[in-house]
Amino acid sequence: MGRKRLAGWWIGWEDLNWPNLDTHDRIRARAEKMSKAAVTSAVIFGTHFRWDFLPIFELLHDYLATVAEELGQYGIELIDHHSVNLIHRYDTREEMRHVMLHSGPHLPFSPSREAAATWEYKGKRLNDWRMIDVKTRDILYFPQYAGEGFCHRNPEFIEAYIDYAKKLIADTGIKGLMADDSIHYMHFNSCGCPHCRAELKRRAGIDLPPIEDQSFWGNWDNPAWKHWIDLRFDACADFQKALAAALPEGFQLMSCGASGATPNALEMGSDPRKFLEGCTYTNLEMSGNTPPYKHDPVTVNRTIVHDMINASHHQAAAREKGVRSYGTGYGFTEPSANIIWAVNKVLDADCWFCTLKARLGLPDHILKTLPEEGDVIGNAFHFEAEHPTLFNGEQVGQVGVFFSYETRNHTCFGNYSNGYYKDYSRTLELLFQAGISPHTVFAFPQGAKDYPVIILSSALSMTPEEEKAMRQYVASGGKVIATGPISVSECKHTWNLPNHPDVEPLAFFSTIRDGVWHQPAKWVGEKLPASTDPDEWQTPAEGLYYHPHRISEGTNNEEFLSLCRQYSKKMPIEVLESEGYLITMFEGKNGITVHFLAADYDTDIDHHLDEIRFHRSRVNYINKVEPIGVTQTIRVRSEAAPQIFTPFDKAPAQLTKENGVCSISLPQKTSYVILHFPA
Repeated sequence: MGRKRLAGWWIGWEDLNWPNLDTHDRIRARAEKMSKAAVTSAVIFGTHFRWDFLPIFELLHDYLATVAEELGQYGIELIDHHSVNLIHRYDTREEMRHVMLHSGPHLPFSPSREAAATWEYKGKRLNDWRMIDVKTRDILYFPQYAGEGFCHRNPEFIEAYIDYAKKLIADTGIKGLMADDSIHYMHFNSCGCPHCRAELKRRAGIDLPPIEDQSFWGNWDNPAWKHWIDLRFDACADFQKALAAALPEGFQLMSCGASGATPNALEMGSDPRKFLEGCTYTNLEMSGNTPPYKHDPVTVNRTIVHDMINASHHQAAAREKGVRSYGTGYGFTEPSANIIWAVNKVLDADCWFCTLKARLGLPDHILKTLPEEGDVIGNAFHFEAEHPTLFNGEQVGQVGVFFSYETRNHTCFGNYSNGYYKDYSRTLELLFQAGISPHTVFAFPQGAKDYPVIILSSALSMTPEEEKAMRQYVASGGKVIATGPISVSECKHTWNLPNHPDVEPLAFFSTIRDGVWHQPAKWVGEKLPASTDPDEWQTPAEGLYYHPHRISEGTNNEEFLSLCRQYSKKMPIEVLESEGYLITMFEGKNGITVHFLAADYDTDIDHHLDEIRFHRSRVNYINKVEPIGVTQTIRVRSEAAPQIFTPFDKAPAQLTKENGVCSISLPQKTSYVILHFPA
């Protein structure tokens, strides 16, 4: 699969007035605009909870077929994107108003409870597929969506969805399908349906216990609890495999993808490796504002490096399967679109840029005046299309950062927000800042050729096979740099971390705050004790370097980076000065490229629009993006002088070279720099 440049194709209420000449004219105009913006793929957004549109499938499919036909005239493919299993359901006016106002991007069309109770697909009743709450053993409710969901382990549901997907493809001519949400949005609250319970019985030999049984719920010392963790992940993989097997050969299949590395992913049973057991393309959704707007506590504002860390995990999954990855980012103006595109490019992901107007809480007559994707992404997409040699290499893995699934999935430490992920993410952050280009890896290589050094950050638990592979790797000449609580017996420490939260039964589970926001259980955010071991590096064995303090404690960071520099894969380009930038390196047949993306930004918003919002949800209308804390001079050691590209700046950079050191003087407030060293 080649590289793509993707943009959202939004369906609004007025588009469902179909067939209609005005609607057809809008389709033609949007298709032309996307072509002018160098878009290769348009992805549907809206009509998201697809089963709610069951009565008008024929109308909707005809609309999609027309969009596909008009885009096809410009060589642009259409990919449908919808939730395979979520449905909007509400019982009161308040719930109805909540979902209509807050879930506008879905087009939250919903049948009445009376109508929904009778709905069938090919003779099967939809209500029989619903997830069950493990606490109440009643139908699971999703307050943030005023909805419910079908269990993706239910064989009747799987059969019905596969039948629908075949019909959709035949009716519309779409070239790909993004089949979302085969996960557990309500975290450990789901799913207690007969099929999930039967799978636990098959694997662990027990019935699903009531939540009062703390020998099971949240007890990572209990093998049956670990089976419960695993079967929830496996349900996602099994669903996507079954779907893929039923689709035309070579058809593009993808799914949703928030971070697959965090504790949230553990609770949701969401992981790119599981999706890729069936999918052909993996997605990372960068929710909220990119870059962040730091002055609004209600919207979602994560750092640039946070997205790069999660993208590193997704890229590792993509490399493992030999497929590509793409990242979804939301913005409204060219400054935001530029950074969203750049965050993807620094890790060689394809960019799917979307506006998210229906989250702004503004009247429709104002939303219609705001730019579309084709109005603001063209600058970035044209730069990519016109400079293919800058984006056709493979990211260099000067070091490998081992992601410990055994720790994340099978220890309580992996479920704390201050636990394993904090150390994994801090490790990558330090490397990106230092200009040491890292790969996330899931296994130890047989030799040291690909990765001369592997980093273990707080790998509290490893399988016997992983520990054996680690020792074989070291014996073959590889170096291991380990920190924090770790299972390797040669590494001496006194860590004793909890493996079961000490909470009342209901307090184990997450909730929904203010009817909208997922609220982790309090215990998940508890502070963990610091190391009581000496602040000293150990060399327990030849090629093994260990410090008992966690990398996130900060006491060992300088020495850690020194060891990484000493043993990392040597490249003909070495970054000497790059303050404020996050750095990755690529190598291809055309040479080596080094990408520098500013880590921090001063952003501002349209304050008038913000003041008239009737609700606040996830995003702001950011109209100013300027990097802060970045050096104006980048210095690299290289025999060859680079070509310099600053995609978002009109003023040129200046290059001087002396004694093998290239100094690049940048225009003020440069957010993104690419240095290309031709082969």
